Amino acid sequence: MVASKSCDRTGIVAIACARHGFYCPNSMADLFKGEQQKNVDFAFLQALKTTGVAVQQKVTLIYDIACQYSVHLQERIGQHLSAGLIVDMAIGLFHVHAHKDECFFRFALTFIPGIGIVCSEILESLWLALNNILSTVRMALLSHQAEMLDDHASDSNHKKLLGMALAICKSHTDASAMATQTKQYFNDMTMSAGLAAQQWESTISKAEKWRPTNISAMDIYSTKTCTDQADRPMPSSDRALNPVKKWIEYALMVEVKQYVTPMHHDFSHHKLFH
Repeated sequence: MVASKSCDRTGIVAIACARHGFYCPNSMADLFKGEQQKNVDFAFLQALKTTGVAVQQKVTLIYDIACQYSVHLQERIGQHLSAGLIVDMAIGLFHVHAHKDECFFRFALTFIPGIGIVCSEILESLWLALNNILSTVRMALLSHQAEMLDDHASDSNHKKLLGMALAICKSHTDASAMATQTKQYFNDMTMSAGLAAQQWESTISKAEKWRPTNISAMDIYSTKTCTDQADRPMPSSDRALNPVKKWIEYALMVEVKQYVTPMHHDFSHHKLFH
């Protein structure tokens, strides 16, 4: 609809809970000329107002273009935010790999403390259900359009509320089992790394502390190579004594093979391309 000159609205933007998939009340806004930041600002401020976010809480906005959207965020809406409220920005794992390398370390959910494991693409599934009324909403009057969107968003929230207890219980069971396995794996890796693990953990803690005020501090995660040692083979004694180095060597070998070996994809089962 962006290319259509006959529409006074070219789309909608909405804010939803990344973990539970609930539409935030009053956070659905119209788009007029593409996905302008002012429309997203309004939806975001409405979501903060209607969900009752306390100042003590930390808000993380997961947005496909968070690296650009966050540049002048405080200048645009800083005066409308509660004093002391920390607004963090992130990019979903589906989109962050299409950005620059530094965006991965600065905005990927993997490197944000306390964010947990979330889909981060919850709105895509919500849009899928909302597309069923697309033809009707497109031709409706603005008032009727708003009523239909409100009705379907409320219906979606109601259905999720009914199934929330069962979903949370299942997620808690899966998370408990996964936490036990990952904790054991982390302890084994830490012990094999020795003193280097303690130094690395200290460096990462400092970077995470600086992240809210200096996002470039997360660039510590980026790969650093030494030109005079890049092509030098690893001594066999090190490979035998240090499992971490052996694991890294294997990962690099797999990455090289991915670039050397041609990949043949079969799209016959992806009906989207037909």
